[in-house]
Amino acid sequence: MSRKDRSLWAIFGAPLWVFVLSLTGLIGALLEDGAWDAVFSALLASTVIVTVWALVRHRR
Repeated sequence: MSRKDRSLWAIFGAPLWVFVLSLTGLIGALLEDGAWDAVFSALLASTVIVTVWALVRHRR
């Protein structure tokens, strides 16, 4: 697929989801305590994992 054939959703879809996950994790971690901290910390960690995965995949 060439760059001209990509839609806006194909280009900005993944960064949008990473943004939503990180914003949800950040706000939730700041506002909640207890078991919810683990859930929102996992959301924050997932954004780092996805970013590292994308960088490793891009270098191949």
